[in-house]
Amino acid sequence: MHKKILLFVYDSFAEFEIAVLITALSGTGHTLTTVGPTARPVTSTGRLTIQPDEAGTAITPDAYDALIIPGGEPASLFGHPELTRLIQAMHAHGKLLAAICAGPALLANAGVLDNARYTASLTPDEAAYAAIVGRGTRLAETLVTDANIVTATGSNYLAFAEEILRRLDGQPEITPLTYFRQPSLD
Repeated sequence: MHKKILLFVYDSFAEFEIAVLITALSGTGHTLTTVGPTARPVTSTGRLTIQPDEAGTAITPDAYDALIIPGGEPASLFGHPELTRLIQAMHAHGKLLAAICAGPALLANAGVLDNARYTASLTPDEAAYAAIVGRGTRLAETLVTDANIVTATGSNYLAFAEEILRRLDGQPEITPLTYFRQPSLD
């Protein structure tokens, strides 16, 4: 069954953390829609400018199966009403929430990590760290899946992509993304 996936993009999002995932998704039949905090273009950490397909205000959470949040510097989005509503509604309906690097801070800020196990790439000197302090159970692991929430540290984007693909396809195992893991002479 083909799934509808939201990719949240915002100023400073780390495009490299989701590049393998969106490339792998392109061959699956799943549809990917980018959503931003507003309808205006955003600029990634690598200085790519992205025009979101939709603004958060235009999203009906029930119409989607998953929300993916890349890392970056998300602290300026804490308390953003439409993003908070989107995360909470998708969580309440058991939709897949996946966040990598600093992205879990947005899940924490929305309150969905309060009773969950997760991981994140955040240190006390980062503004986004404040959102995860005292929230849920942060594990010193590279990838953590707890019910409908998948989190990963920033450098573990291959395992993150594989876990999301497994979850979307309802498969206990998938073929690893070997193209991205092993150099090719071709």
